[in-house]
Amino acid sequence: MIVCAVILCACGGSSKPQPTEESKTLPASSLVMKGKHAKLFRLADDTYKVSLVNANDGWQVMVKMTLANKSTYEQVKDKNNYEPELSSVYGKLLNSSDVEIESLDLDTEDFENLIAEEVDEQAVVSGHTYSYHHYSYEDAKAMYDKTVAVELSGIELEKAKEEKSSSIFDDDDMQDVKDAAEKAGKILEAEKDLLDALF
Repeated sequence: MIVCAVILCACGGSSKPQPTEESKTLPASSLVMKGKHAKLFRLADDTYKVSLVNANDGWQVMVKMTLANKSTYEQVKDKNNYEPELSSVYGKLLNSSDVEIESLDLDTEDFENLIAEEVDEQAVVSGHTYSYHHYSYEDAKAMYDKTVAVELSGIELEKAKEEKSSSIFDDDDMQDVKDAAEKAGKILEAEKDLLDALF
């Protein structure tokens, strides 16, 4: 009986799932892109990847996708009001009820470079849950299992800086001109007094 108990305990202990990395693909329809200029981009493939990975400082849920531009900066209707760069893009994991599970730390450098490229050029965009959370395997696994969609929001070009209305002279230049005119007037007045005294 003691031997059987030991065997049962050993079997029960080994049945606990070991932490392992996983990955799955989600359909293009589950990627939500929001923002004033979100229509500049599209998912280049039919699917994108979501992974559960063991990082140095805890477990993370990662996403990786290939985006392509549908149009260029030059084709933006009111492009003069914007710089050819993105202001800020936010990512988040969504569950089946479209509720946010966790936010993502996105690497958008390649994403931004698409703006200057030709139509249909591609770039790989990746993101992951913030490392400072130091998620345990169980917590990260739960988020991974619940993730059925990803949202990228805030996709908007940086607003152009307003230029000061141009003029021939700025304020400092105008003051210099006024000072010079005032000095010239005093000199003329002194010369007039001198001529009056002589004649």
